[in-house]
Amino acid sequence: MNNRERFKKTINWEPVDRIMTYDLLDNQEILIQYGGYDPGQTYSYVQLLEINAKAWKNSGVDATRVVYDPVNHWMGGKVDNWIRFFGVNRDDWEVRQAGETAWISKRPFKTLQELEKHMPHKPVYEEVRDWYQPVIREIQEIASHYDVVFIGAVEGPITDAYTYMDMELFATTIYDAPELVSHIMDCTGLFSAYIARAYAEVSDVPLLFMGEDISGSTGPIFSPRFVRAEGLPRWRWITTPVKEQGYKFMFHTDGRYGNFLPLIFDELEADALNPIERNGCNDIFAIREAYPDRLLFGNVCCMQTLPHGTLGDVEDETLELIECIGPQGGILIGSSSEVHESIPAENALKMYRTVHEYGTYPIDVERIKRRRAELKNNRELGLRADPAG
Repeated sequence: MNNRERFKKTINWEPVDRIMTYDLLDNQEILIQYGGYDPGQTYSYVQLLEINAKAWKNSGVDATRVVYDPVNHWMGGKVDNWIRFFGVNRDDWEVRQAGETAWISKRPFKTLQELEKHMPHKPVYEEVRDWYQPVIREIQEIASHYDVVFIGAVEGPITDAYTYMDMELFATTIYDAPELVSHIMDCTGLFSAYIARAYAEVSDVPLLFMGEDISGSTGPIFSPRFVRAEGLPRWRWITTPVKEQGYKFMFHTDGRYGNFLPLIFDELEADALNPIERNGCNDIFAIREAYPDRLLFGNVCCMQTLPHGTLGDVEDETLELIECIGPQGGILIGSSSEVHESIPAENALKMYRTVHEYGTYPIDVERIKRRRAELKNNRELGLRADPAG
């Protein structure tokens, strides 16, 4: 059984031979060690795609959604799309990058009055389709050659709108000129809806991801009333062509879901959830108990365990997911958001290899419990042996 077959069975709750891994790799060390990336060279997009595919395969990632470019941050591509499909002026925008971070350093507006003079135009479906479909076909073809599943992804209309406007201006304009926010969200929502439609027409991978960061570590950023009124209808523009094709839909937001979880699952009827952050944000086990029929993508902690933990810590947290959720199915295991530059490659690989070693069906829960007890004992011995402990 190859990973594409395994993935289709997994998301349809059909019997499979093992649990799959899923992650977003934006880690140059892994790209170098396992994909052959050379920071001193310049690569074409196809060459970079091939390097990423090798890194996914060799590190143990079964499914992913992003082609990582260590040189050109994704924010630059976002602005390029606004220029291409929203008709904004290239000279009015600038993106700056420092290390892993990039930000929009120049916009043609700072005030509400200036924004009114620089409103985007609604995109045209045929233009989006003719650009997107050849790209996703090529990515999925190369990924499939390495037995990796590549999932299509879109930005949520709220996230894209506040990125376009800047969060502060977005927040004030919601109250001062809601019609402008509505128009911008029409543009961003239609763009993602058109990608979803184009994806559903050609993709061999029957699931679409939407990233809509509407929560922080303490809970929702926006009021449920605003999200329900302005986000939910536009989310349905995106989910409709996906669902009509019989594909699944995955919702992503960082932070604590809180009151948004019923909105995502009960009202939008999303099939899958990602990334399910830990550190007091979300309890993946409680979510599985409340929504036993929803797919879960995650959730080994990428804030503490993966960057700062030992190999034993990583293995134990991964085993916990396999033990407690694996027997039920419907989970793809990876980081709680992404494998970023601060995560040592050996920790990421320990996570994936643990899934591949212990995630075979039927799950041997007793074997996992024995191994977790052994890891716990090792930690306790380590603490007693530490002079500072």
